[in-house]
Amino acid sequence: MRNKIFGIYLLLFMLIFSACTNVETHQAQKGLTVSTNQSDQIDTHAQILEVYTDLTKESGWWIVPKGVSKMTIHVRAKNTDTVLFWLVPSGTETWSERKLIGYDKNGSDDWSLKWEFGNRTLHDHIYVQALGSDGLTMDNKTINVTSVE
Repeated sequence: MRNKIFGIYLLLFMLIFSACTNVETHQAQKGLTVSTNQSDQIDTHAQILEVYTDLTKESGWWIVPKGVSKMTIHVRAKNTDTVLFWLVPSGTETWSERKLIGYDKNGSDDWSLKWEFGNRTLHDHIYVQALGSDGLTMDNKTINVTSVE
């Protein structure tokens, strides 16, 4: 009985494998490029390459000096349609307290946000979210920002 079940599964596997191979062969005959190597395929996923500001970075935190009331956040990203900038308080379980501080829909000069935060004292995270130009994917990075007292 076991041999019959094994034989059925083996036959089913061979039929599926054969069908997949025939599809690739048929596409190749029609002149369509078939790539089985993942590195040959075009990457269309949203990807954030770098996030930085016009402030000084120290021990993993971007430092807001006394008297400074604005900053520019820069993002290098690819395959991106829109970049959202969220202010999230530091601490645990604070995502529900986030605030959208801006967005950029034009990446022709990379993505950026000039943010005027006034006299607010910061000890927060800025969550940068890239929405993919494919309409399906997104990527995110978080930077830490703190004010000098």
